[in-house]
Amino acid sequence: MSKYQKDFPLWLAILAPVLLVAAIMLFFIGGKEEKAAAVDHTAAGIAYLEALEKKDPAEVEQIRKDIYQRKIDAQRDQLVQQLMSEMDDPWGMFRNYCIMGDSRAVGFWYHKFLDKGRCIADGGHTIRDITANMEKLVAMAPDTVYLCYGLNDSSIGYWDSAESYVAEYVQVVKAIREKLPDTTVVVSSILPARDPAFQKSAKWRDIPEWSAALEKACKDNGILFANCDKLAEDHPNLWDPDGIHFRKEFYPYWASNLVVATLMEGA
Repeated sequence: MSKYQKDFPLWLAILAPVLLVAAIMLFFIGGKEEKAAAVDHTAAGIAYLEALEKKDPAEVEQIRKDIYQRKIDAQRDQLVQQLMSEMDDPWGMFRNYCIMGDSRAVGFWYHKFLDKGRCIADGGHTIRDITANMEKLVAMAPDTVYLCYGLNDSSIGYWDSAESYVAEYVQVVKAIREKLPDTTVVVSSILPARDPAFQKSAKWRDIPEWSAALEKACKDNGILFANCDKLAEDHPNLWDPDGIHFRKEFYPYWASNLVVATLMEGA
């Protein structure tokens, strides 16, 4: 049971008087129309709280999550529009960052969205290249590091299962946190592959399973996770013909998911 669920009656007891005090203040300082509106809004608010009180705590928790998700979705949509309209700017919201990843992450600097010097990414890279480049990352001391791996990891043969892979991934993130305690670490889900990519590696069919295991491991260990699984599905026209990489226009969508994930910190 969440803290919110345990404190639900207390939450009602605190919020209802706040609404009442706000209404009283508006009543005394506002005009006739404002006073009437304040009374109406307060009555509606109290009725809403009373209705919530009658619901199962789990249902109320889901309502809260749905409201929060709508807020996040709206922020994501706004970010996508910003990123698409400011392509001449190296994406102002990425101030002191580092992107680490494989050939897919290379697209962030290759398409001139972000500074190449802040993208530790190359074809064939896996999470073991994070450790190999740890000194470079520490010297950079970014506010945020975005980890965009998984394509090569799932096919290269270093790990015999998704479980062994995510276990090592979690340890790598912990190592970053030890070296850079003030840096926010965001892990991207593993973007899928599609035909004809499976002719090159049938193991890429297992990417959804690996990505799901990674998401669970991140949640279990308090690591920020950017779920990008639906992006490729929602934008089928933005794939490269190889079924592995993505066109330039895909990157604002991916970037927005990475940025929005940082909003989840402390949520």
